[in-house]
Amino acid sequence: MSGINFLGSASGLPLEELVSTLVKVERDSKLGRINTTKRTLDASLSGVGQLKSALSAFQDAIKKLGGNNLNARVATVTQPTENKTYLEASASNSAVAASFDIKVNQLASGSRLESADLAYGSADDVISTTDGTLTLTAGSKSFDIEVTAGMTLNQLRQQINAQSDNFGVNANIINAGGAVGTKLVLTSNETGAGNDLVITNNNAELDAISTVPTGATAGLTASQIAQDAIIEIDGIIATNSSNMFTNAIQDISLTVKAVTPDGNNARVDIATDKDAAEKNIQNFINNYNVLVDQIADLTKSRTLGSDGKTVTAEGGALAADSLPRSILNQLKGMLGGVVGESGSELATLYGMGITFDKAGKLEIAATSAFGGDSGRARFDKALAENYDGVAAIFGGENGLSAKLDQFVAQFTEAGGIIASKESSLKIQLDKNAKDLDAANRYIQSFEQTLRRRYTALDGLLGSMQNMASTVTAQLSSLPGFVTKKSN
Repeated sequence: MSGINFLGSASGLPLEELVSTLVKVERDSKLGRINTTKRTLDASLSGVGQLKSALSAFQDAIKKLGGNNLNARVATVTQPTENKTYLEASASNSAVAASFDIKVNQLASGSRLESADLAYGSADDVISTTDGTLTLTAGSKSFDIEVTAGMTLNQLRQQINAQSDNFGVNANIINAGGAVGTKLVLTSNETGAGNDLVITNNNAELDAISTVPTGATAGLTASQIAQDAIIEIDGIIATNSSNMFTNAIQDISLTVKAVTPDGNNARVDIATDKDAAEKNIQNFINNYNVLVDQIADLTKSRTLGSDGKTVTAEGGALAADSLPRSILNQLKGMLGGVVGESGSELATLYGMGITFDKAGKLEIAATSAFGGDSGRARFDKALAENYDGVAAIFGGENGLSAKLDQFVAQFTEAGGIIASKESSLKIQLDKNAKDLDAANRYIQSFEQTLRRRYTALDGLLGSMQNMASTVTAQLSSLPGFVTKKSN
């Protein structure tokens, strides 16, 4: 199509401009509708995504109020002395608020074994000239060490520490010298009375590193036996094989770290976590209000100027979609109705101080419009006097959190209402893209057809003009032929 730029050169007519104008009119007619549809679909898809995001954030806030989340308890430990931890504590959501005096009498510990004085002169001493097996046991746990002929004391230490099924036995060598010599020291991490480390063998040469001899005398003796942790809770003695006491006080876990000084015990206070509850409830309110704003923005109508025609502000991406308004209306109905036991003081959110403002948002009002207690006063009173009741309204089996979560899930879950709407919009966008490709191909074909026709017309008109010029020239050469010129 190298001649496109010269269309009209033969006839002298503005055929290039004419073709361009005709193609533009056709392009605007065909593509304008398609592009407008695409912009509408893109806006709708974006708007649906924003709605889903706001609903998901609200759903996350809802879940933080569900189950036992609002029943959280705070365990505060007052240590006997500063800069040292004697006791740690934590409480489950069902723990009862109370205070306890805790005395730590003894920590749980494992056992410690030592070889006899002067049994070995150095770490390189051979422990056996023949093969044998040592079995190390503490409580219900055990593992074997294969001793080979000529193995040294240090090689034994290394093998014990490297053993893959070692349950917590550490082997060390102390080179004391003098009247003590070199000692093998074994410590076990298995705590609790009755869990002493016991070492047996199948070769009397290994009796020197055993607690139970195969021959006459065992060489290892206990320098420390395994023992339980012992504490006193308000004067009541409790024991445990480890330093962690679970449910010694029901629904409370205690971990002892050090023996408390005489006459100076630790104190554990269990209380409701009102700060965390208020934070989660306020987070719920904030996310609901964000959802209200998001829906208002997505569904706002476009604004016309004083002439009634000029658009001064575009409408929301989902202005023509009833779904967002329907969701919000249903949520308002659920939040404004009875959420607790009918007839009780906390039967409604209003009863605990949470109300709707003029814009339809939730708030805990600092003032009262009707002369009674403010929302803040009712909210603080509910947490102070009926904390578990507040937690039950939100997190009970049929609580508000479960109901709201179930309602919102139908829109946010995979395959849900919004996901189906997104899928439908994407299908329409895909069709729109195909329509655009088809329209572009049509415009290209339309232009080519026009150019072929006008190129032929241009050539024909050019030929006719040339013929007219030739005839005129021939006639002008005849005697008496005069060409009249227009004034």
